[in-house]
Amino acid sequence: MSSEKTEQPTQKKLRDARRKGDVPKSKDFTQTLLILSLFGYLIGRGKAMYESLTGLILVPPTLMDMPFDSAVSAFTHMAAKEVAMIVAPFLVIVLAVGIFGEMIQSGVLLAFEKLKPSGKKLNALTNLKQIFSKKNFVEFLKSTLKIVFLSVLVYKVLMNALPQLFTLPRAGLEGVFSAISTLMLTLLINVALAYLVIGLADLAWQRFQHRTQLKMSKDEVKREYKEMEGDPHVKGMRRRLQREMATEGSVKRARNATVVVTNPTHVAIALYYKQDDPDSPLPLVLAKGEGAVAEAMIREARDAGVPIVQNIPLARGMLADATVDEYIPEVFLEPVAEVLRFVREMLGPHDRGDGS
Repeated sequence: MSSEKTEQPTQKKLRDARRKGDVPKSKDFTQTLLILSLFGYLIGRGKAMYESLTGLILVPPTLMDMPFDSAVSAFTHMAAKEVAMIVAPFLVIVLAVGIFGEMIQSGVLLAFEKLKPSGKKLNALTNLKQIFSKKNFVEFLKSTLKIVFLSVLVYKVLMNALPQLFTLPRAGLEGVFSAISTLMLTLLINVALAYLVIGLADLAWQRFQHRTQLKMSKDEVKREYKEMEGDPHVKGMRRRLQREMATEGSVKRARNATVVVTNPTHVAIALYYKQDDPDSPLPLVLAKGEGAVAEAMIREARDAGVPIVQNIPLARGMLADATVDEYIPEVFLEPVAEVLRFVREMLGPHDRGDGS
């Protein structure tokens, strides 16, 4: 049936959806980028952070000799500074990766349509349907599977590290930090790899779902095509493409001409004629152009070694009255014959290639 949505969305449908802010986005993909970024930061700055935390736990000896109130004040100031130095980069990373994650999925997008008030958002029945929609059920199922998968992963990592954790009471403070750091590093690597797989899979799923939701029926495609046919912008773009194709064809045809008649640079007429060619009893107009097209034709002909003859009246006359892919009008037979005789004399007997 023509009402079934079996057709892929057109570019116009995709553009309209994007303008409304309806683009495929994966939260898991953004979370993956965030985890990988934080993981990289911890690898690069882990030792410095460890030293900072150690400095907070092991009270500096200089505070021991200070009055209690002064020592508390100095320690509070020092702790606040160290915590800020540790936390600030994390906040910057979260903000930067959040923005970058959105941009890498949907580009720079300002969709004010999403901000407009809508009666549907206040409709309790519509909201209730959305809660129990197929999309939300799939999201719930994905979240459940993700939690189960990550829980099993963390459980296995902890179980493997259990023998080492039992020895921590006999280790010193440095040994505890070393063991915990190793465990955290192992956890981070495993979780990061798991999230990478989950994020890429979810991104592919979201894009598939987005295109599926935007699918169109055959009637919708036909209706959109008819609407675009009447769009002045589309008509103008089509005419421009046709002109470009015609221009490209004229320039290429100049390479195959017997002679190009010019005026001297703003008009060019490419003619083909061979005396021994039964398909060319009369000179044939291969291409004609003016302005930039004429200049391009002349350059192309010169590169191909095609003779170029300046004849202002003939070039202007054929530009106005001759038709491409047709023989020259009778009125131009004599002047064109003179041009061809001139070309034969210029090329000489060995380069004529016309059988004369």
